[in-house]
Amino acid sequence: MSLRADNIYRFYRAGDEETLAVQGVSLEVTSGEVVVVSGPSGSGKSTLLACLAGTDEPSGGTVWVDGSRMSGRSEAARSALRARHIGTMAQSGNLMPHLTLRDNLRLVRRIGGGKGRVDELLEDLGIADRAKAWPQQLSGGELARASLAVALVNGPGVLLADEPTGELDEATEARLLELIRTRAEAGCAILVASHSRAVRRAADRVLQLEDGRLVA
Repeated sequence: MSLRADNIYRFYRAGDEETLAVQGVSLEVTSGEVVVVSGPSGSGKSTLLACLAGTDEPSGGTVWVDGSRMSGRSEAARSALRARHIGTMAQSGNLMPHLTLRDNLRLVRRIGGGKGRVDELLEDLGIADRAKAWPQQLSGGELARASLAVALVNGPGVLLADEPTGELDEATEARLLELIRTRAEAGCAILVASHSRAVRRAADRVLQLEDGRLVA
């Protein structure tokens, strides 16, 4: 399993103003790797991840997942590829507030057609005792692990995580990074957008993004 971006651009226009959010980014993440895209706020990390996930369409360039083209296709086709191959751990969270944690996972599994065992996944992530809790009842660390559970419930070959440890204390951040590494060792290709030093230290490779360009 791999995720590849070839010369990705993303720009936005507002009247006569044009903003270049991502400029000519090429990268590849393969099975078993944890790759971090680092950079300051506003450098284009979230926009890049959205293009890689197929939730946003690049203005130029091509995204490939498991050898299939993601970009330049209909929204329905991108959604189908994402459901089959990509788990996303969003910065703003990915839980429905009116569903319990267990029911959130069951809904995502049903939509994606996966066969993941919900209670087993919650046990692996150390939050089985919170299965019946509502999202607003979860602590920051529990929410981070719940968000990771949602991203992993369909057994994706690719995991994209946007600032997954931004609101966590050091101990909880370390625990979450251990869980991410375990998934990589099981064969998942993982790309994390983060400016955390701990996240960078845990990566196999670190790519530096500045003003929408990879500089290292």
